[in-house]
Amino acid sequence: MVMVDLHCHLLPGVDDGPETMAQSVAYAASAVAAGTRTIVATPHVELVDVRELDERVGELRAELECAGIALEVHRGGELKPESIGALGQDDLELIAHGPAGARWLLYEVPFGGVDEAFLDGASELRARGFGLLLAHPERSRGILRGGLDALAPQLAEGALVAANVDPLQGGEGGDRFSAAQTLMRAEIPAVIATDAHPPHRPFTLAMAATAIIQATGRADLGALLTSSAPARLLAEGMPRARAAA
Repeated sequence: MVMVDLHCHLLPGVDDGPETMAQSVAYAASAVAAGTRTIVATPHVELVDVRELDERVGELRAELECAGIALEVHRGGELKPESIGALGQDDLELIAHGPAGARWLLYEVPFGGVDEAFLDGASELRARGFGLLLAHPERSRGILRGGLDALAPQLAEGALVAANVDPLQGGEGGDRFSAAQTLMRAEIPAVIATDAHPPHRPFTLAMAATAIIQATGRADLGALLTSSAPARLLAEGMPRARAAA
């Protein structure tokens, strides 16, 4: 199974991920060994100039090629609500994915809970023509106590959910573990991603597939969320975003 990771802090020296190129390359090697063939490098947008991402991704690709690591790396970014106002349309296009008419962005659900700033930001991004992949809502405070209800209009507009590996495998405490299992068993996530921050959070999609099986008993769901569904999002985009164009 060829796995595709849509949320990974792989670029060195830009955020709270790897500090050095050597750390990025070492993680890439471990991810490939565990079955990942494509990673979208998604630095925190507020901590990097998105206009530098082409150069930074190019440097990483060159290092991986020299090391003989067969990993496809895509340019991306993880958006917070407070980042949106500083980004022009061209900036958003630099971190978006999918073909014209079905472009989408990775948009972080706040740890503190689904709030008005997040919802206003979602509306603005849709108005600017983008679909939304909502990062790790299981890590958001109160997600099972009203948070999902607050997200329901976003999902109805076509937004999709990207779960994280570590909450589902019990690595972030009981509340997040319970939320991750509840969402997964309800089949709310469209994909699962690592949100890896190597070397300190070196999660792989192989771990995700195992955690999905443990939560649901379904190997087919693990394959869907780690492989075919994220690959389709990269290639085909999020077609419901056309309604917002």
